[in-house]
Amino acid sequence: MLNEPTTIASVARLIGVTLRTDYDIDPEPLFAAANIDTTKFHRPGSRILQSKMNTLWRRAYELTGDDEFGVKVGLHVAPGDFFVLGHAWLASDTLLDAMQRLCRFINVLSTIGNQMYIRKQGDIYELVETGAIRKVDPQQVAKDAGHIALLRMCDFVSEEKVRPLSVALPQSRASSPIDYDRILECPVSFDAQEEIWTFASLDLHAPLTGAVPEVADATDRIAENYVASLDDGAVAHEVRQMIVQLLPSGHVDQDTVATKLHRSRSTLQRQLGTEGTSYRSILESTRQALAEKYLQGGEHSQAQVAFMVGFSDQSNFARAFKRWTGMSPGEFQKAA
Repeated sequence: MLNEPTTIASVARLIGVTLRTDYDIDPEPLFAAANIDTTKFHRPGSRILQSKMNTLWRRAYELTGDDEFGVKVGLHVAPGDFFVLGHAWLASDTLLDAMQRLCRFINVLSTIGNQMYIRKQGDIYELVETGAIRKVDPQQVAKDAGHIALLRMCDFVSEEKVRPLSVALPQSRASSPIDYDRILECPVSFDAQEEIWTFASLDLHAPLTGAVPEVADATDRIAENYVASLDDGAVAHEVRQMIVQLLPSGHVDQDTVATKLHRSRSTLQRQLGTEGTSYRSILESTRQALAEKYLQGGEHSQAQVAFMVGFSDQSNFARAFKRWTGMSPGEFQKAA
């Protein structure tokens, strides 16, 4: 198991390509300063510690002085840069199918703890990314590169140009010096609780001409094995992702989660036991991590936080929080 989060090494290579191509800057000194092994760029699926990637992103941005540096990195993205996930994307039946694979195999790109899922709202779909239990925050330019990469990947497979109807970003408008409306080609709002990309249902259901179901199935199996090799707690990760999605509904019992993950309760118990954990332990740690994050943010009342982490009333939440941290929610907020 890799204890520290990692990012696929091709992202570092793309930073180097952008520095050379767009700014005529030699990236080798930056790679050396961040202690990045550039031979990994030629080994598919190789990875780099996230701490090194954050250093590389920060120094590259400082060197260029360009607020749109991340955007320019994203413009260099090709499907092959995302290893098996890129091949699975190309072989998908529809954009919805491709985005579901992105949600399922997000750890191929990075293991920092992002979760992505899709929800249907009438005649639109929302692609939601939550960093609620993120282990480390990426640089803003890295996030910008990811935004453009998503649009680029849509362009690679769609005959017609597909753009979101709207995008909601968690960052504040004051900390966003670039014109996101122009760059993402849709209305963009800020200060959202989660990052949400809204797409028209017709766009996501349109058949893709490159669809090859047999290839998609094969790459799914490769991706599953690859993700499992990154973290020997792969099932626990799946459970945690599902809990995050279900908490606001209040339906986070083990039977519901097992059904959502297409397993029986007993199978889920056995798999989690093999990984040295239990459903109750994951539920408690996830609730605690989310509650601490929401309380530290100061944007929600204690009653709202209680609801958001799946408690039916504030008193039960307060007792649980005291058990987790030794402090009441109010004491925790004052100390944060």
